[in-house]
Amino acid sequence: MRVLFIHHDANSGAGHVGRACDDLGAEVVSHQVCATAGSPLGSADFPELASPRHADGRAFDRIVLFGSRWSVDDPQVAHWVDPEITFLQAADALGIPVLGLCFGGQILSVALGGTVGRTDHPEIGWCDIDVNRTGVSRGVEQGPWLQWHFDAFTVPPGAVELARSRAGAQAFAHREHLGLQFHPEADRAVLEGWITDDLDQLVDAGLDADGLLAGADEHFDAAEARARRLIHRFCVRPVRRG
Repeated sequence: MRVLFIHHDANSGAGHVGRACDDLGAEVVSHQVCATAGSPLGSADFPELASPRHADGRAFDRIVLFGSRWSVDDPQVAHWVDPEITFLQAADALGIPVLGLCFGGQILSVALGGTVGRTDHPEIGWCDIDVNRTGVSRGVEQGPWLQWHFDAFTVPPGAVELARSRAGAQAFAHREHLGLQFHPEADRAVLEGWITDDLDQLVDAGLDADGLLAGADEHFDAAEARARRLIHRFCVRPVRRG
């Protein structure tokens, strides 16, 4: 299985999700959009999705979109967000399942016809979510999951809501695609990278970096097990064509 990781920020790490893919023996190909921490400048040259070298004509079996400090509708990143939306629509047309994490879930929603908007209050910290039966069947669990977002997606047309919190929808499924508002990848190393670049966001929200890191240590084993089950379900779920 070939899995494409799309990292939007220079400080993006795969964390629990990367180890879960390693457990499955997946061949992971990583694509970096923004190469400089804190900079909106990024590459719009996304990998080719079609491949005559593979029997099914697809270069990748799964795509994972990681988070970003930027908003989908921020004009500073339109030069790579717009091409990425087109890229995701092409992946959908080819039947390549996409998993979007936080910003990744937001841009996936937009690619599928949904919207993204600012929340009334930022959602940052370790939080439980309310998961419905369909969500459970798709591998989504109650948590706690690490949240770090100021924007939120709507469930796109034709998709099914899988989970929600007081802030709104937390997960959706659109055929084989899965959009999440939370961060199953977040371990201590991932969090340390975010805190280094985005400490001002925590200060503005009145939150303590040490508290978030302590939560990462406290929840490490359980969070990694949840991420492993989620990724396994996403990767082994049969893909329906047509």
